[in-house]
Amino acid sequence: MYKIQKYLKLQAFKFSTHNEDGRINSCIDENEVIKLLIEKFGEKIKKPKVRMWYDILAFDYMYGWIPINVKTTTTKTSDNTGNFAICVYAFTNEKLDIHSENTYKSGKMSVILLNKLKTKQYNTNNKKDYYFIVLNKTDASDIIVNSVKGLTLLTPNIHNLPFQICWKKNRAFKYEKISKKIKLLVDCFQKTKLSWIDNFMTNIKTLDL
Repeated sequence: MYKIQKYLKLQAFKFSTHNEDGRINSCIDENEVIKLLIEKFGEKIKKPKVRMWYDILAFDYMYGWIPINVKTTTTKTSDNTGNFAICVYAFTNEKLDIHSENTYKSGKMSVILLNKLKTKQYNTNNKKDYYFIVLNKTDASDIIVNSVKGLTLLTPNIHNLPFQICWKKNRAFKYEKISKKIKLLVDCFQKTKLSWIDNFMTNIKTLDL
């Protein structure tokens, strides 16, 4: 991970500004970053099919193949992270095949996550985590490396479950016991406000005409 970080710091990456929608620019940027990594590290980087729960797999001599999410952001806003598979993989002892073409959709993953949390089947394997490489759009030399289990502040958002991340507040990896990380996750879910759609559907189901 830190070899990737060091390499990207030296690239003086040029971020896309062609589209009014910053999300489209970010997608373009992230694809270009992945191309750079494949050119530099070759077979140590694997790019999956589209709509997978990670952007690349990278080979680490100590950890083996690790799933990585590549992000480009100002670091000041709260950004989307991924689907529920990242939580199942990082927080629980569930075995997900990272080499499978299975996209592990959030519906099924949310059921597994809840069951694992209820039965306290946590991930105690320090080598099993979901990683982030984050490029700062306002400073191309600022590359943040972190992981799900290294985060210290999660932003609740009912429209973008499981959570969002403000990278300015999650710059450094912080090791804590898995029980503390689980509490951080559950607290985030419990603080998430229901949307108007949830409230409407709850009330309409009890409407008696």
